[in-house]
Amino acid sequence: MIARGIVLFALWSVTGPLAAVPLWSLQSADGSSTVMLLGSVHVLRDEDQPLPEAVRAAYLRADRVVMELDPRELEPAAAALVLQRVGTVSPGGSVGELLSAEEWRRAEAHASAAGLELGPVAAAEPWFATLVLQTAALARAGYEPARGVDLQVAGWAARDGKPVTGLETLEAQLRLFKDLDAETQREVFLRTLEELPSLEAETAELVARWRAGDIDALERQLERDFDGIEHLYTRIVSGRNRAWLPGITALLAQDGTSLVVVGALHLVGPEGVPALLARCLPGVQISIISKSSLPAPQSGQRQLSGTSSHFVPGARPPSGSPAASSYTNPQMTHIQAFINDPPRR
Repeated sequence: MIARGIVLFALWSVTGPLAAVPLWSLQSADGSSTVMLLGSVHVLRDEDQPLPEAVRAAYLRADRVVMELDPRELEPAAAALVLQRVGTVSPGGSVGELLSAEEWRRAEAHASAAGLELGPVAAAEPWFATLVLQTAALARAGYEPARGVDLQVAGWAARDGKPVTGLETLEAQLRLFKDLDAETQREVFLRTLEELPSLEAETAELVARWRAGDIDALERQLERDFDGIEHLYTRIVSGRNRAWLPGITALLAQDGTSLVVVGALHLVGPEGVPALLARCLPGVQISIISKSSLPAPQSGQRQLSGTSSHFVPGARPPSGSPAASSYTNPQMTHIQAFINDPPRR
């Protein structure tokens, strides 16, 4: 399902005990540097709190944090400037202009069933309207970025004075969608509207399965998300994974422990970050961290106490469809402010 992609769940099916969250460890050859890869869920509800202990334990061991976006880019003033620049509507490219009268009627019905209105996004391009409506629907269901993994970790780091940097820019994330051709944008918009009424229930189910570590059930659901739009996987997921590799591998040259926090979808499958790193860094030990090897640390502890012996393979045998959900929404905490005032020409 397209709309589920904002939540960004994915776990890799491997043998042995799993952490409560997707969590990998990279160890430099001389043992002086460790990079932890933490799969995040960008938006969660009050009832999804507190975060799994493994998230806090990994953070406490980190000397520095690297995220998809530098949190400073998500400050309202900075984000507004980017959205006004990237969100400018091309002539003839708004939702209201691209949809036929019948498509608009169907879209309005789907939006109404989800408690939303299309009017405020009629003048926006389909990619932007999609993000606005997804975010609004999830917010109505109680899912907020402030309760998600990313902003909580960023808040801890700000309080503790740990450095935080980003792997990419907000503008680069938005242009992944802005630069899609009009027909693809239109298709994704219409599919998203069809799925909005069931978004709350299906997201809650995914969160429950994520917490329970039900790998098989998650993969069966997530494999369906790219059906018919497989080309978006390369653009939105695997292409970004490859673009992040230089920044992640550079962390192995720094002493101590680095925590990389990205949407969990980016850690899955033969094109996931762990598998790509295993292929390009054959001398680096990459292993999934088990529950038993990541106990809650005492104050001041920073060293990783150990990893499981189950190594991430360089590739996974193909199953006939991608083992991942679609990703049609970047990590954004500021879309709500634009629901009633989308960018104009």
